Amino acid sequence: MRQLVEQAEEICGPLSEGRKYCLKIPGALGGAYGDDNLATISLLELIRASGYMAKEIKDLPDGAKIRLRVID
Repeated sequence: MRQLVEQAEEICGPLSEGRKYCLKIPGALGGAYGDDNLATISLLELIRASGYMAKEIKDLPDGAKIRLRVID
């Protein structure tokens, strides 16, 4: 993961207080580990989004197809 963090810092810049590097599309949903899928997010937003997605997909079998809708 050290290389991924270094790549994220190169692409997104250094982290400001309260922010973390993240994958725009989580790995559990098929998101790539690097390049255009790297971003920053507030820690609170990251925890909320991760918990929400985990709850939504918890009963799906591996390999199930999903539709991801982003709502502001």
